Amino acid sequence: MYRYRCFYCGILALLMLFSIGFKTYAQLDDTIYLNPSSIKALAKVLDRPDDSLKVVVLKLLCWENRNSDPAKAIEYGQMAVALAQKLELNQELSDSYNRLGVAYRNVGEYAKALDCYFKGLEISRKYNLKKHLAFQYNNLADLYNRLSLYDRAVEFGKRALDIAKQINDEYTLSYIYNILGTIYQNKDDLDSALYYFGKSLELREKIGFSPGIATAYLNIGNVHLAKGKKDSSEFYIIRAQKIYSQNNDLQGLALTYLAHGILCNQLGQYDSAIFYFNKGLATNRNFENQTVSRDCHKGLSYSYKQKGDFKKAEYHSNLAYNINDSITLSSYVERLTQLTEALRFEEQVKHQKEREKILAEKIGFQRNIIKLYIAIIVLLTALIGLAVYFYLKRAKDVRLLRKQKDEINQLNNDKDRYFSILAHDLKNQLTSIVTIAQIIKEKSLSLGNDEMIQLSKRLYVLGFSTNDLLENVLNWIKSQEKRLKVSIKSYNLKNLVDRVIMSQKPAAELKSIGLVNKVDPTMNVNTDADMLSTILRNFISNAIKFSVAGGEVEIEAAQIASRIEVSVRDYGVGMTQQKVNSLFSKGQQKSQRGTSNEQGSGIGLAICNQLATDLGGEIKVASKPNEGSTFTIVLPLADVS
Repeated sequence: MYRYRCFYCGILALLMLFSIGFKTYAQLDDTIYLNPSSIKALAKVLDRPDDSLKVVVLKLLCWENRNSDPAKAIEYGQMAVALAQKLELNQELSDSYNRLGVAYRNVGEYAKALDCYFKGLEISRKYNLKKHLAFQYNNLADLYNRLSLYDRAVEFGKRALDIAKQINDEYTLSYIYNILGTIYQNKDDLDSALYYFGKSLELREKIGFSPGIATAYLNIGNVHLAKGKKDSSEFYIIRAQKIYSQNNDLQGLALTYLAHGILCNQLGQYDSAIFYFNKGLATNRNFENQTVSRDCHKGLSYSYKQKGDFKKAEYHSNLAYNINDSITLSSYVERLTQLTEALRFEEQVKHQKEREKILAEKIGFQRNIIKLYIAIIVLLTALIGLAVYFYLKRAKDVRLLRKQKDEINQLNNDKDRYFSILAHDLKNQLTSIVTIAQIIKEKSLSLGNDEMIQLSKRLYVLGFSTNDLLENVLNWIKSQEKRLKVSIKSYNLKNLVDRVIMSQKPAAELKSIGLVNKVDPTMNVNTDADMLSTILRNFISNAIKFSVAGGEVEIEAAQIASRIEVSVRDYGVGMTQQKVNSLFSKGQQKSQRGTSNEQGSGIGLAICNQLATDLGGEIKVASKPNEGSTFTIVLPLADVS
């Protein structure tokens, strides 16, 4: 009975296309689910001459194939984008980019998915397409979640939620609730996850969205399993599996087989678990979702170990380990891509503002010149003395303009020098990353475990140092535009220092350098956590850079009168007093190689100095050659507002 109902829904959709027209159907296509026979019938519409109608059909075919045949979904999505661009259909182009991005995401091509989301986001903002904007923010939240950047994921998910509530779109809200539930599940906040999954299920049952209902069932089942409720978990997993099977949703089936296998392992039903994990692997071959493959192999390793078959257990454990290494390696490339896209977007906004500012200045200058000439002509006919006065005043203005011009030229020279340093150092960093990755790719079979571990550590450190370099540049850009806002709150200083140490630990381990937090656990500080963390991160990074292998870096803090001093001390190569005096001199920030030939950009201390000023503090440096250096940030005891 269900299949006949879906078929008639497909026929109804086709009749709607021909009878009520393109614009009306475009508003309905999101909530209609078509079975395979109806999709084939819909594909025949592509033979009709109406190109506007074809765009709607292509994007719908992309969406309907995303979980069953992602390669075909990508093909339809690319065709929809190309045709929408040709016809200049901005609303359809934004929606097509969104759907194509989801298809790319389903095959793990996150960089391409991100590019589609940003392009669609730009169009939605320009033309105020709120429904598409909500979906794009939702998809960005999904990508951040997959990259384990959960705070940013929640931020974009809440943006999507606010927009969807404004337009009261229940279909869009059901997707957003589902993503928020997934994020909170990954954050181990199971009660919040269950709340959002329940909201999603409620809406999807209300609108009769069958694939979405299955997803909600599966997610609720996984949360119940994590909470130890095995009976209710099995109930929801089986219901999800039944709907996925009816809809031929292969990706959904792969996930239910994985969940069923994990459940059987917890119930001690190891033969059943092996059956479901193998079905999950077989189904997942259509998508090559590495996370699903890794978790299935982990489950199989556990099942065989419990059955006493240690050879198979070790085999699947090794496969899971290798897949996890691959996921870890690719995460740096994905995160770097995300940061690069964000930087490009900010630069586009900045350049647009600069062009508008220059145009306004030119218009204002021309108006002032015209007014000045009129005043001069009128006053010359009346009084020569006043003419001289205006001449002197104008000369003064010219001198001021020249002075401002010199200051602007100096700022531009600083900018060009920093960007030149950045381009050089970023190229070196990326070249090193690519070189090490090439070695691993070409010589992985011949390299020993110790060599592979050492190469992986170097690649890990290079990825984080490149990330630090980009974050320093973004902070420098914001400081130059006066967009950094100080937010003073109370923080436990030892915990704050511990978080900074964790970010620098890979680089320290590579040189066998100990990072020692000597801050009093009871000491609190009123400050901006992001700014202080950036300053301490640069201090510790420099201390590691100029320490010899096997050394130690100490972080201490003390309250002196009405100020707090946080110090980072190393016992490395140190500096002369002349070098110390020139550290913050204008134009003197030059990169110097570390004890292991590490390369830096030379702009970190300049940014630290600016941030210290913004916090109302100062930086002090004490150093002696071959005895080490101590960098201290001095902060006032500010009240928390």
